[in-house]
Amino acid sequence: MKIVFVNPIVYTPENASISKVDNITSTMSYDLCLAFQRAGIDMTLVAAEEWKPIRQTDFPFHVVWMKSHWKRFFPIHRIPVNLGLIRYLKHSDADLVITSEVFSVDSLICSVFARHKTIIWHEMAKHNRMGGGMLSRFWYNVIPKLFMRKVLVVGRSEEARAFISRYCARVSETVIGHGVNLDVFRTAFHKTNTFCVVSQLIDRKRIDGIIKAFDAYVRRYDADCKLYVIGDGDRRTDLERLTQSLGLENSIEFMGQLEHDELQRYLSEAKAMLVNTSKDNSMLSIVESIASATPVITTSVPLNAAEIRSHELGIVKDGWNEDDLAYLDAHLDELVEHCKVYRETLSTDYKVRQFMKLYDGCIRPQRKG
Repeated sequence: MKIVFVNPIVYTPENASISKVDNITSTMSYDLCLAFQRAGIDMTLVAAEEWKPIRQTDFPFHVVWMKSHWKRFFPIHRIPVNLGLIRYLKHSDADLVITSEVFSVDSLICSVFARHKTIIWHEMAKHNRMGGGMLSRFWYNVIPKLFMRKVLVVGRSEEARAFISRYCARVSETVIGHGVNLDVFRTAFHKTNTFCVVSQLIDRKRIDGIIKAFDAYVRRYDADCKLYVIGDGDRRTDLERLTQSLGLENSIEFMGQLEHDELQRYLSEAKAMLVNTSKDNSMLSIVESIASATPVITTSVPLNAAEIRSHELGIVKDGWNEDDLAYLDAHLDELVEHCKVYRETLSTDYKVRQFMKLYDGCIRPQRKG
């Protein structure tokens, strides 16, 4: 069996200036394609060439890098347009095409040129703000009715499924969230007296709020606790200055970008991963944390916050503070056990089985008909 995964935005940039990386082995796309390969499927990833890594040249699956078009009208960090996909699909013998997002020209191309074998894997749960939201509202109200009526749409969260059901005729009841490789994100033998942040160090992540809450926690509850900040971004210098002004140089360590193995060690040994974002969809770092049996303290903003709340995998609270850190510490064993039970449903292999069940039940019969 052959599957094509159309996912032009391989990792999320903050703007149209795409930061180059050495490899894409830590991305959701890479892990999902590997999981399909493990299931014996001939896998191809189609991505925009702006995301092509600097050093990595060999991949365990097929990768097609495509030129982006119409960049003046369609910013590549939001809605890249890869017209080469038309020719590619016309000559492809793939059994299934999985494409990202309904609000996507690439998904429109898949819906036209591979209609009976396409699944749109949808993440957005509200309108895109491009052009004041007008382009998004036009797209959702017009394009699905004209070109996507027979295409199966699968939400990446319950919120995404509810949102897209307002516009698309064929939305699956099955929700398939982001998965992780459980061979990489393992559970630690013990927890250390640490908390962890895994994030871009940019404004909307509001890491300064995390540092201030941690400052109050070490002063009031536990002076020996440490916070590891993993990631980088244009706010790093300001955050380091804030740390120094609070006298936390010995309590907070900025780690920068880490490779998967090193990142996973810090994450799995932490008592919790801390999230304070003001704008996000489903955060892969939350999935990675739960898979590592590390509870999450987060605002209600990420779409997978609902998962945390319903399965008791941490704390979901806007404006969380030092008291919530102390509460988690007091209930740590219980929350860790919940994460251990739930982690099996987060594996990329489990997500592959979900996709294949949808293919057998919805796509294969349609293609035969």
